[in-house]
Amino acid sequence: MKYSKSAIWELTYPITISFVVAVTSFIFSKKYCLDFKGLVNASLNVFGILIGFLITVLTIINSIENSYTRELKKNNSYHLLSVYLKHSIWGCFFSIVVGVSHVLFYKTLISEAQNIINSLFILSFVFALLSSYRFIKIFLKLSLKN
Repeated sequence: MKYSKSAIWELTYPITISFVVAVTSFIFSKKYCLDFKGLVNASLNVFGILIGFLITVLTIINSIENSYTRELKKNNSYHLLSVYLKHSIWGCFFSIVVGVSHVLFYKTLISEAQNIINSLFILSFVFALLSSYRFIKIFLKLSLKN
């Protein structure tokens, strides 16, 4: 499927920004002090709830047949919307897996490995946030059309 430049940016900006933030956090890990334990615990709750919401939206989108969904399917935009939804769900799931791993194994790791796992957590956290934001923004724009 061929995408426009704006669609390519929209598709790639969550992972691009996430990598930049994760690399930056790794480079400057000695200069800042974040409460990763609190952030991990909060993200486990938020992303668990968000996965439930996104899966409910997936069910609703697949069951609704109206003029908006027919138009989306006709213009092949429905495929892009479903890709965004899948990225959101998998991003939240990946963030939960990294968060649980962080809770279970963080104290047993050496300092350099702790910095790597913190950066990996930040990567998954930012990606899940941005991909969920992207989908919710587009979904609301479509569903609130007059």
